Amino acid sequence: MSYPQIKLTSAQTLNLPKHQVNTQVQKLYQQGNDFAFRGDHDRAIDYYTQAIALDPSFVLAYCARGGSSMLLQKGSAKNVKDYRQAEHDYTIALKISPALVVADGGLAQVYYELGQYSAALVSCNRAIQGDSENLDLYHCRALINQKLGDAQGILSDCKFILERQPSDISARWLNARAHFQIGNYQLAIFNFNQYINLDSDDFYAYYYRGICSERLGNLPQALVDLQRAIDLKDNLAVLHRRCGRIRQQLGDFTGAMADYDRAISLDPLMAQAYANRADIYISRGDYSRALIECNQAIHLNPQLVNAHYQRGVINIEVGNLHAALADYHRLIQIDAQDLNAYIQRSWIYFRYGEYAAVMSDCEQVLAIDRNSVPANYLLGVVQSLSGSKQEAIFSFTKAIDYQPSFICALYHRGLLQHDLKNESKAVHDFNLAQEIQNQGLDCTTKRDETGLYAEGLALYHLGQADTARVILQQAALVAQKLKSTVFHQQIVFTLEALGMN
Repeated sequence: MSYPQIKLTSAQTLNLPKHQVNTQVQKLYQQGNDFAFRGDHDRAIDYYTQAIALDPSFVLAYCARGGSSMLLQKGSAKNVKDYRQAEHDYTIALKISPALVVADGGLAQVYYELGQYSAALVSCNRAIQGDSENLDLYHCRALINQKLGDAQGILSDCKFILERQPSDISARWLNARAHFQIGNYQLAIFNFNQYINLDSDDFYAYYYRGICSERLGNLPQALVDLQRAIDLKDNLAVLHRRCGRIRQQLGDFTGAMADYDRAISLDPLMAQAYANRADIYISRGDYSRALIECNQAIHLNPQLVNAHYQRGVINIEVGNLHAALADYHRLIQIDAQDLNAYIQRSWIYFRYGEYAAVMSDCEQVLAIDRNSVPANYLLGVVQSLSGSKQEAIFSFTKAIDYQPSFICALYHRGLLQHDLKNESKAVHDFNLAQEIQNQGLDCTTKRDETGLYAEGLALYHLGQADTARVILQQAALVAQKLKSTVFHQQIVFTLEALGMN
């Protein structure tokens, strides 16, 4: 989408000073206009400068010279835009005529082009006060607010424009993008629809409408829009990558991989596309190839968060905890508020038997989000293993309060109640966990070694020794696979103590 240029109604010149205009000055000014109309702004500037030399109070010549200074000079040796000269001319014009709308509007454009958006907004607001029906000025302000990130300001200006000109294509686009920016995806889709009615060949409109549909969960429609965008612009890598992401969510891994391959062929430096390919290799269990893709993604973009997460997952799966730990260290360096990175790191510390480090990471998470279920749970496990039974019960209770179907926490809390001779509370937790499990409501379908250990001991205390033996042995196998050495020893000791080894 090419954004509209800020246009100003040069005829709107309020409160001009009263003076007699020299005929020669008027002639020079008109000659400058003629050259400007033909695009020869160098020559136009020469004539405006001559007019100003004869009459330094001729405000229109300053405004005209300022406008030509902002345009690419046809045939100019420098071939550059002179925004500082334009600023100078508009400022002089405003000193001569303080309420001159065209000068305020010109200054707004100068500051916009120079990236001084706050100053541009001040000038544009002044211009609108002088000419409140000039739609070009509202376009100007909407563009400035876009740079300032003020979506509500954009929506307000576009509403004013579209109420008067519903087919204004640039206002419709800005309106759609502002709704997209603040997450009003249904309204964004409505405006993108209106925009597409005006311009059916703008691939960006289908791209953004597709993203809106994706975020609203309408993946088939998202795929239709992304494919249409690709039909219009086949050589843009981001379209193929996004399309691949939608195909992947729809379960079409072969199609998704083809899209990612195409994206990388168009842009070999697109780090995210390599990370997306890693996703598919991970789903196939091809960890060696996934690791290659993650390494390439991180090489291209060391700050790419999801590639570090993926590499951490891969290294845990292949048993390389030290390498996984390095990725989670890096994630926390990138974002000290990354709760998931702390959680993942704390599990690795747990498997190393570094319980003090586990508690430190869990407490760091809880300082940011006291409702974190995994942090409360793992903190409870470590407190229990460290002999702090009441503190552990408190942590497990918090995890259960926030996630009542968390049977691992129920089993652990029941075990602590059993140790404290609170048999009725222990049996209540055990039975509730089993009831949730039997109804298929368990929120942890894939339990780790700590959950299996707690379930096995609970079943033993409920008199189901044979089932308990199977679950505890499974816990030992999982601990061994995950290289949870210290906890594996705990499980083996328990099996021996119960005569189940």
